[in-house]
This record gives sequence, C-alpha cells and structure tokens, in this order.
Amino acid sequence: MRVLTWNIRAGGGVRIPRIAAALAAQEADVLVLTEYRDGPSGPPLREALASLGYRWMTAHRPPPGRNGVLIASRRPIREHGPVDPSLPEPWRLLRTSIGRIQLFGAYMPNLRAKIPYWEALIASLSSHGEASAMAIGDFNTCRAFVDEPGTFDVTARFMDIVQEAGFRDLWRDRYPDGREFSWYSHRGNGFRIDHAFVSPRLIRRVDTIGYVHDVRLDGLSDHSMLRLDLR
Repeated sequence: MRVLTWNIRAGGGVRIPRIAAALAAQEADVLVLTEYRDGPSGPPLREALASLGYRWMTAHRPPPGRNGVLIASRRPIREHGPVDPSLPEPWRLLRTSIGRIQLFGAYMPNLRAKIPYWEALIASLSSHGEASAMAIGDFNTCRAFVDEPGTFDVTARFMDIVQEAGFRDLWRDRYPDGREFSWYSHRGNGFRIDHAFVSPRLIRRVDTIGYVHDVRLDGLSDHSMLRLDLR
C-alpha cells in the first residue's frame, strides 16, 4: 500500500488538472493532501480524485478560504473526524482508519499556534502506540541544524516528544545523516517539514520512504511530496 502526502498550495486553483496528473503518476493508494481548501477549488479537486479511483474521501472539510486536510483513498476508509474538535481549526488534524491502520492527517499552523495541535496529536497517538498507526502530513516543524539551516523553529522540541510517545520519524530513521528539504522560504532557506511518524508495529511493514522533489522544482507546488510504501 502506497501512502503519499503533499501540500498542494492554496487549494490548487488553476493547477488542479496538473496536480491530478502528478498524483496519478505516483499511483498511491492513499493521499493526505494538505493546504486543501473547500471553496471554489474543492469540488473540481474532489472530482479529479474520484476520476482517478479515489472513491473514499474525508467529509470533514475546512470552511471556504481556510486551509485543512483532505484524505482520499482507493480503499475503504472509516472517518473518525477531527482529532480534537476543541482546536481552533479542527479540520487541520483528522483521523481515519484504513483496515487496521489508524491514519492521522496533519496540516499544522506556524510558530506557536501549532502547540495545541501537537499536544492534541501526541495525546491521541499515545493511546494508539500499540496499534498500527501513522501521523503524516505538513507539520510545519523541524529540528534545528538538521532539518533546517538554523534555529528558526521554536517548537522543534515536539519532534522529540512525539518520538518519546513511541512514534518514529520514519525518514530520519532511514536516513540519519540525510539532508533533504521539502519546502523553501522566499529567502531560499530550506526546511524539512513534511513528515511521517509511525508506530513500532507499523514501522516493520514500511518498505521504502522518500521525497518527490520534481513537483516542487517544476513549480507545481512549493512543497515536495512524501511517499512511502507498506508491505
């Protein structure tokens, strides 16, 4: 089973046909799309995904003009809704089940605004540590001097706290000395902020994980894709 996450930038807009073509080329079974918008871009994106075989999609969507998460799957999913409905923007953090896998889709805000989202996610992940579970998406969080060139991220500690809860930063585990950036600022600074955190039971089933940078280099989005394959 292939799982792919991608920040499509501001809902996709006129880029939706090209976004759909790029997603089709990846042949993923499950998509976690971040910066999804349910305004004018929502219906054409969902229609394009349905035409690619993604028959199941999360129904909990952001208000028009707001950014959130859309989970789309070629396999049946059971939607559990927001991880914490009391969050300021609960559509940024959704939970679904795909068979026995618990899947958390995340699109976190910036700076300190992300703290309650991290706290809600870690609390929920802690109760799923013995299950096959994964949190994947755009966390807007990275480790200093490892996933970014400096120390910009004041909430980097959550990268360690989530691992203390038993969930591994899968790409970093596979590439302990690796240095790839999934987003660049307007100043040209790179950051690895798109992640997959995986429970011990599920990590044994992961075959490959890697970033797909050509969609960012071609200007289709300002983010690279993150793709992983499960046995």
